[in-house]
Amino acid sequence: MGLAADRLLAYGGRLLLEHSHCPTALIDEAGRLIEWNKSLDELRKLTPGCDSIPQLLASNSRPRFFKLSEQALAEHKAGPTILHFANGPTGLPISYRCQIVAIPDGQLIIMAEPVAPLDQQSAEQYMRVTNDLAITARSLQKTRYELEKKQRLLEEALERLAQLANIDELTQLMNRRSILHRLSEEVGRSKRYHSAVSILLIDIDHFKQINDRYGHPAGDQVLHACASLLQRSIRNTDHLGRYGGEEFLAVLPMTSVGAAADLAERLCRLVEREAFIIAATITFAITISIGVAELDPQHDTADLLVAHTDSALYQAKGQGRNRYARWNP
Repeated sequence: MGLAADRLLAYGGRLLLEHSHCPTALIDEAGRLIEWNKSLDELRKLTPGCDSIPQLLASNSRPRFFKLSEQALAEHKAGPTILHFANGPTGLPISYRCQIVAIPDGQLIIMAEPVAPLDQQSAEQYMRVTNDLAITARSLQKTRYELEKKQRLLEEALERLAQLANIDELTQLMNRRSILHRLSEEVGRSKRYHSAVSILLIDIDHFKQINDRYGHPAGDQVLHACASLLQRSIRNTDHLGRYGGEEFLAVLPMTSVGAAADLAERLCRLVEREAFIIAATITFAITISIGVAELDPQHDTADLLVAHTDSALYQAKGQGRNRYARWNP
């Protein structure tokens, strides 16, 4: 611009450049208009009700304007800096090379020189590119959100599939494959660390009679209720699964055969005292028989340990049921 501040001032801080073709205004520290020339008034007409420079500017130019004003107040003069006024004759933002000069009483003078047409075309192209980039960024953000949502749904579906693969649907205990896998892990751990591990093979006595007399849905209710009672009655460190039909397998880490036998006796008495309700009207009692065995780490495998426990269970049933029996080599 090349204009000194003293050429812009009159007594009381009023503007002298009434006939300047460059928009010029006297403003306060907040950018509110005090006086302005006709060139700036033409810009004001495009934004009805405007009473400050920030209202005339495009949103991305306002931070630069306030930074420019702070610099002028601190250093007397600041600029030139390109600011985009919100409305040009074509409806697009129009660029001005702006300079701000501080005068007494905390007031400022802003002078805006139009950018050359070629530069303006570049500025408008820049604005369009900026807007396109903003739209693209929002679109990418939305796409990212949708992908994250689908990822969460996929993880939840995989978790449900894992549960279906490892959980017995009726009893909500581990299924046969899962409990045998856990047994294999505990047998391996027992042999590595020379710790005890015992198992219980639990069978509901005369279960076929329940199905025959009350129907399979009633039998399913009994299985579910019995599984819940057994699960509540063992330690958090123990593992319980449905071995098959009306049989359950309990894996007891760090447990000797004596402690396992004590648990088996307690489970028999708990089930014996429990009232099982079917269809909210029929109540009856059931009993269980249990085989108990402890791993011999020198000779037993997981399969052999289960076979020993099955033999002990057969012995308990042969002795009259509603009891446990220990495997004796």
